[in-house]
Amino acid sequence: MDMDGWKLTVVLPAVALALALAGCGDSADNAGINATDNADEQTDSSVVASQGSASPDSEMQEWLDSLDEGASLLTIDGTVTSTGEYTTADDPRYGGVSVDVFRPGRGGGSARAGSNADGPYSLTIYTDATHQDEPDNVVRAWVTLTLPGDARASERYDISSFSSANDDQVQAHLRGDGHAWTFARQIEGELHLVELGESVTAAWRFDAADGNREDAARVAVEGAVSGLAFTPQPQAQYELTVNGDSETHLGRIAINTTNTGDILSIGNRISLMLPSGITTGEYTLSDRASDDALRVILSQHTIEQLDGTLTLTEREGMFDADIRFETSGEDSVSLNGRLEALALNE
Repeated sequence: MDMDGWKLTVVLPAVALALALAGCGDSADNAGINATDNADEQTDSSVVASQGSASPDSEMQEWLDSLDEGASLLTIDGTVTSTGEYTTADDPRYGGVSVDVFRPGRGGGSARAGSNADGPYSLTIYTDATHQDEPDNVVRAWVTLTLPGDARASERYDISSFSSANDDQVQAHLRGDGHAWTFARQIEGELHLVELGESVTAAWRFDAADGNREDAARVAVEGAVSGLAFTPQPQAQYELTVNGDSETHLGRIAINTTNTGDILSIGNRISLMLPSGITTGEYTLSDRASDDALRVILSQHTIEQLDGTLTLTEREGMFDADIRFETSGEDSVSLNGRLEALALNE
């Protein structure tokens, strides 16, 4: 399915959540999952993926019917309790604005990494909540649900932890207060995916604990989202040849904004320096910054000279780019490919 250029290739009718939660919310969430989730394997290994065509039950359908397009609900009970509203989206304690998002899986640790066109895809839904240890402290909480790679609409999926999920199970977890607490163990539940394409509609419920002990703190999580639009990730896809050996690369681009512009890390320790205020057009690439060329840095190769071009176009408020370059020197490097969904000059 060509989502006006993003080429989101998914089947449109519905997925269903599965029995287990453990995931990630913000961009840094995934880094610590490996270390904390390994203990989950013994607890969750007995969870067998259960998937099949199924409609949400009457309670889940009521949740979905109550939501406007793009809206969500997230209810948490137990050691953590949701407040029923979301007021901490731009709370300065957390260093940035966070809103519900449907996008490719972010990867890192055991988390699935996805692409704009083919997934796997991930949901992150936010709410306000309080922890029983600090009942007067309202904090930001979020659930992350990463769908199977072959997720389809009108299907039901069990949920499991990030480290233990089978290929046909949803990965999930609940986090809050800037990662001060995480519920990513002993997860059991289900998700029903009603729509998956240019937007996502789904409902879920699961139980989770903050450890594998019998007396671990526990939460019950319920929620739904209706028609949440897809957000493409900044992404690089190219062929890279180094000293005669070629490989293809498809991955997320990290964009670091500075006072002078944006630094794009496009994979393989290759960085592209773009000045503030850059617009559409064709630009010369070089290994040295100048008024006439954009600089490319190859951190793991020894070169004497780099020559190439970058052609920027704009679509739906974001930039896409065709990029190519060749080098001379101790290492012979050539790259030819495309960058997409670049949010520049922000």
